[in-house]
Amino acid sequence: MQLDTVDLRLLRVFITVADCRGFSAAQAELNTSVSTISSQISDLETRLGLRLCQRGRTGFSLTSEGENIYKAAQTLFHQIGGFKSVVSDLKKELSGRLSLGFADNLITHPSAPMTEALQSFLEPKADIEIVLTVLSPNQLERELLEQRLDIIIGAFPRHLPGINYSTLFDEHQNLYCGKGHPLFEADDQAIAEVDITVHRQAQRGYTAGRPHPSNLGIGTCNATSYHMEGLVYLIMTGHFLGHLPDHYAQRWVEKGLLRCLCPARFGYTSVFELGTRAGTHLSPVVRGFIQEIQTWANQP
Repeated sequence: MQLDTVDLRLLRVFITVADCRGFSAAQAELNTSVSTISSQISDLETRLGLRLCQRGRTGFSLTSEGENIYKAAQTLFHQIGGFKSVVSDLKKELSGRLSLGFADNLITHPSAPMTEALQSFLEPKADIEIVLTVLSPNQLERELLEQRLDIIIGAFPRHLPGINYSTLFDEHQNLYCGKGHPLFEADDQAIAEVDITVHRQAQRGYTAGRPHPSNLGIGTCNATSYHMEGLVYLIMTGHFLGHLPDHYAQRWVEKGLLRCLCPARFGYTSVFELGTRAGTHLSPVVRGFIQEIQTWANQP
């Protein structure tokens, strides 16, 4: 079949609906009503001659044909983006879309160069659209491999095939307890000798099942958060120990709500890296931002 502008527009709607797993959830993304989305998907099904999804009281799901069209549409738009990149390259223009994904709560890190890199990168009057997403490390890698992100920045202990990683900066993590925890008022000598496994600990959901980077024996972990802010809530109950970045925890330490426990014994360092898809043509916009952030990361 011949594809025209209408088909491309409807395919973009279909991808958004599939990503959101339903019409209702896609309303905010598409800024339109469920009835309009339903009509657009019906129009696309008619134009393709295929049933793309099941919708109704039983919920939303893609048909087998819908799954194949979803994958093909993603490939199509990736190729269109690649074509635009080649044209921009030839014209020496810095224009296009830049999709960035960062790990959460890096804004207080004194060595994280993202703000400075963005500020400097966007200084010229270039026609650049920025989309910035904050996700857990495993989600960042998945979104990059599925071509929804151009660049990811986070701590990635297990490198995945298909991604190129380069080091940007380090982050020190310390073990903390909240006010009211038995170790909060303990002296440093007692903390240095404590068996950490007898205390309950809060963990990050995306590290569950992996060896802990601190190499400590981990006690009972019956509290989990996929976001750093959630860990702070859990630790401040006084019921759990948990690791936090020192720059992020500092504000609560200064208020007397958190205590850092024996950093020489319980602390560890995470390496933060920049990731891009391997084997792909990087657009001038992507290459330009990589160069900018690496320059700032290497500042003394």
